[in-house]
Parts: sequence; C-alpha cells; structure tokens
Amino acid sequence: MKFADKMKLYRRQKEWTQQDVAERLLISRKTISSWENGRSYPDIFMLVQISDLYHVSLDDLLREDHEMINNYKEEHTMNKRVDKIFVLCYFLNIIGAVVIVLKPILPFLSNYLPKPLFTIISFIIVSSLIILVSYADWSKIKNKPGFWITWLIITLLEVRLTFPINVPINDNGIGYICGALTGNILVALCLTCTVWLYPQFKSERVDFIVSN
Repeated sequence: MKFADKMKLYRRQKEWTQQDVAERLLISRKTISSWENGRSYPDIFMLVQISDLYHVSLDDLLREDHEMINNYKEEHTMNKRVDKIFVLCYFLNIIGAVVIVLKPILPFLSNYLPKPLFTIISFIIVSSLIILVSYADWSKIKNKPGFWITWLIITLLEVRLTFPINVPINDNGIGYICGALTGNILVALCLTCTVWLYPQFKSERVDFIVSN
C-alpha cells in the first residue's frame, strides 16, 4: 500500500477530516490533500509527527512505497550536494575576506601578479558570495536585524576608509564612484556573511565530514 493510501486509511480510521489532521499537525489542509493524492511527500520531521499522530511506526509508513523511499534518497543526495556547495563557497568567502583584510598590500602584490589574475579572483569571490547567500538557511539566523545592522556598519566603514576622493564629476567619474560603491557593498556583505553564517558552516562541515 502506498503512503498516500495509508494516509487516507489512518485518517478514516480516526474518523477525521483532512482539516482535522491539518490542525493537529499545524499545516494547511491543501498539504494533507497533496499527500493523500500522492502529489508530494512530507519531510522527515513531519513524517515523525505523522507517526506519533496515528501511533504507527515509521517502518509502517514507509514500507512498500518504493517511490516514496526513492524520493527521500534523491532528497538526501541533493542535500549532501547542497552541503558540499555551501562548505566550498564559505571557504571561498573566507579567502575573499582575507584578501579584503590584506588590501593595503595588494598594490605591492599587483607588481608581481598579472592583473587578469586579480580579475579572476574577484569574479570567483563574487560568484561564491552569491551562491553562499542563495544556499544559506536564513531561517536559522534568529537576529536578522543584527545581520543587516552589521552589514550597514561594515559598509559605512568601507566607504569611509576606501571611497575615492577628488574624482571629477563627469560620466567617467560617476561610473568610477558607482563601481567603487558597489564594491564596498559586496565587501561588507562578504565580511558579514563570513561572521554570521559561521554556525551554519560549522554544522554543515561536521555533517559533511561524518557522511564521508
């Protein structure tokens, strides 16, 4: 018997409506309907709650429904891939933060390293930052105002310390200022994410090491 059929059977045995089940699980009735019609599956956390609600084992819920088991396997594989990407991008973000901290000596290094290399490094840092922000679980950041305040403070410090002065007010000058301001904002975001996303990185890194 498939999971969808079991959900219907267990609910009817309790003489509950889909709304009754939804209220007990604190989710929407549409979600219950989706499960009972086989359009989607609950996550592992919700599966445990369903097991407790109907007083059946997880084995009973999962048994015989190979499609559901394959769905969880694919989901697990995808989560592992996301963890790897998150860990890699966080490491790249740290490199970006180190480069930012060492900015004062970068002109010295530029005499020995070709300019295209710095362009490539900048592209990698920005790309990894975008991916890191996309893959981060923002629900785990409880103090979201603190994150944005940190970003604002670091941005203002960056602008104060590195913003170009005595730039002519013309098309080239305005373009240069806009580019510098965008760089300041990205630099601040890079540093802010390095600090605020560390707990997630630590957790994902441990999971990644254990799974391998």
